[in-house]
Amino acid sequence: MAIPTFKPAQAPTVSFTDKKILVLDDMPDMRTTMRNQMQALGISNISLASTVREALNAIQQKTFDVILCDYYLGGSTDGQQFLEYLRTTNAISRATLFIMITAETGFNSVITAAECMPDDYLLKPFTGETLKLRLERLLERKARLAAIDKLQDQAAWPEIIKACDEIIASKDKYIVDGMRIKGNALLMLHQTDQAIAFYQNALKMRDMPWAKLGLARALKFKGEGEQAGQLLETIIADNPRLLAAYDLLGKIHTESGDSEKALHVLDNACKIAPHSLARQRSIANLAETTGDFSRVDKALSVVVKQTKNSPLRDPNDYAKLTNALTETGELERAVGIIKEAKDHFTDTAEVKLLSAYEAVAQSKLGNKELAQKALEIAMTDDGTIPAEATSLAMAKACLAQNKTKEAHEILKSVVQNNPDSNKLQEDIAHIFADHGGADAAQQLIESSVKEVINLNNDAVQKARAGQYAEASQMLTEAALRLPNNLQILSNASLSILMDIFTNGFNLEKSIRAKQFQDAVFKQNDQYPKLAEINAFQIKIQSKYKQEISA
Repeated sequence: MAIPTFKPAQAPTVSFTDKKILVLDDMPDMRTTMRNQMQALGISNISLASTVREALNAIQQKTFDVILCDYYLGGSTDGQQFLEYLRTTNAISRATLFIMITAETGFNSVITAAECMPDDYLLKPFTGETLKLRLERLLERKARLAAIDKLQDQAAWPEIIKACDEIIASKDKYIVDGMRIKGNALLMLHQTDQAIAFYQNALKMRDMPWAKLGLARALKFKGEGEQAGQLLETIIADNPRLLAAYDLLGKIHTESGDSEKALHVLDNACKIAPHSLARQRSIANLAETTGDFSRVDKALSVVVKQTKNSPLRDPNDYAKLTNALTETGELERAVGIIKEAKDHFTDTAEVKLLSAYEAVAQSKLGNKELAQKALEIAMTDDGTIPAEATSLAMAKACLAQNKTKEAHEILKSVVQNNPDSNKLQEDIAHIFADHGGADAAQQLIESSVKEVINLNNDAVQKARAGQYAEASQMLTEAALRLPNNLQILSNASLSILMDIFTNGFNLEKSIRAKQFQDAVFKQNDQYPKLAEINAFQIKIQSKYKQEISA
């Protein structure tokens, strides 16, 4: 069964005069040529950039309709990495066209290695007429999908499905675009059964790799990991350069506990796209869980090299690489990596993270004064709660400097913030390997979790006794101290709402309850207690209509 024949539509006349264009190319002659070509089309609002940094500065200052970016930018960062950064950080909206420019000789390797597809490719050399026709076609498509693009930026998934249904029903030439977007929207709404049926019906029309991949995603969401994995194996066999299939299969293996299989899949993907920063990071994270720090070194060395002197660099890459080198005994190199990182990263949280890992490396090197100085920087109290990675490194450094009490307090807080994480518990066991072993790690974990359980139970008992104000105060204090503990956050939100419902409306308390509710939703939008919180919000709105409207 074929896809329905689309209805030809009268192509709208595309005006270029109001378009804002950004050109990113490291070659001055190419920038000048493209500017002249676009000026001939009546475009006057043209910005030129020779580096990724210049391009990012321009994007921060204005919104562009079109970005023309050369693949080879003359530095360590290429156009594909730049595009992935823009998309993953939402630095540009879906309304912005991104066109990748590449020489014909390198086109196959560029297009097949694309993780995040641009809107189109242009092969050098190209004429002004070629550029004109390409822009007309792409801008027409953007105009047709403009409403959906805007809704996607807002994550308005129900409205997206409705808009896609209109395109599909019209049977115009953008029907496949509508189908692809609708399938993803169904998954984002966790309408798994509907998504499975949708993709299966799409595949009855014709064999489309994107629909097979969508079906695999839906099966995984439903908990059918084995069936999804088998389908992905077939997809990869038929479409060996569809890299998203490798990534999804790697996730399935990871979640099933088979890290080696996951690494094998990702390694195969890296043979096709060796410059993917996201995939190298995934490999490093997996290898770290298996204790293969040499592989962590290999993967992150690629990332650090490719992002050196680039806005795309990340302090976590340097921290993880330092940790791997410390574990493999390459201590001088570890310290060198941290020194290089500290020359670039100056944000307080970044400096604390790097200093924590430096303290561990310097301790192992026997540089006691430097280790102590680094640890003092890492443990500086700036009123914020350190990231988990920073806290773990701080604990390791404390143990290395015989500061056992401080290490235990740090780890207790980390465990209480994330009590259900198996990986965290494995990390803590590794930290205690030379400081009391598995028994000491387990004792710390159990006592930390028990303390939170007792606090939560005490608060629940107070609530049952009608002492809602006292219960909410206890849980609020705990939630502020443990902002990642979903049980504490959700119970704090619920107890505050109970207090309001019983003792009278209070705007400050209402705001605090909503903050805790939002924090839970952000971390897990399917957390069971959210439904109960939402129901209580409705009861309060009904009871205190006048106070809320005032």
